[in-house]
Amino acid sequence: MTKRSLANKVALVTGGGGQFGRVMCQALAKRGCKLIVGDCDLTAARDTAAKTEGLALGLDVTDAAMWTNAASSARDLFGPLDYVFHCAQHRAEGTDAESMARLWATQVSSLEIAYRNCRSDLGSTGGVHVIFVSGAAWQPDPARPLWSAAEAAKRQWHKAHQLGSRSGQSALIAYDVPPRASRKTADDEIAAATLWALSRDEKQAFVPGGFGVAGFCRKSAQ
Repeated sequence: MTKRSLANKVALVTGGGGQFGRVMCQALAKRGCKLIVGDCDLTAARDTAAKTEGLALGLDVTDAAMWTNAASSARDLFGPLDYVFHCAQHRAEGTDAESMARLWATQVSSLEIAYRNCRSDLGSTGGVHVIFVSGAAWQPDPARPLWSAAEAAKRQWHKAHQLGSRSGQSALIAYDVPPRASRKTADDEIAAATLWALSRDEKQAFVPGGFGVAGFCRKSAQ
């Protein structure tokens, strides 16, 4: 299979100032992507952008106006988006059913806002929304019900926009067991497997360590 180059692709990374978002930005920059680093913490976004030659933007993923601004800024500076990497994490308090329902709705609504704002760009470039989910999307963790609910919501959104859609504007990267200590960090492993999959036009990939289904990424991108 011919590998697709990620050089000069335009990528918007939500949560780009966070731990995993920063690793994802660094991996994309290394491969020549043009980056828009979005985060609700603008200082953190600027720090990541400074290290990856990206554009930092304040972005609360639940705010439609901020998404509109992010997509417009990316388009004006670099051109239409090729990828949106959803690395932002939602935090909520409480473990009751109402809190879980609220968190589920927040996850899905933020993805829908992103989809509405970036759909035309991704349609023209053949790009995708890249969703990251852990094993909690398949096997809920009783000790962390809110986290499990958030992961399951993202998986459900992907099923609606990828498996049941001809447009195929969603890619799912699943992971559960971190790699061995002697190898890369867990975040590096997930980022590498993500880019390995995207360079081959895969819309579902599973980082080594835990799912007995087709589509494993058995090696990292080189």
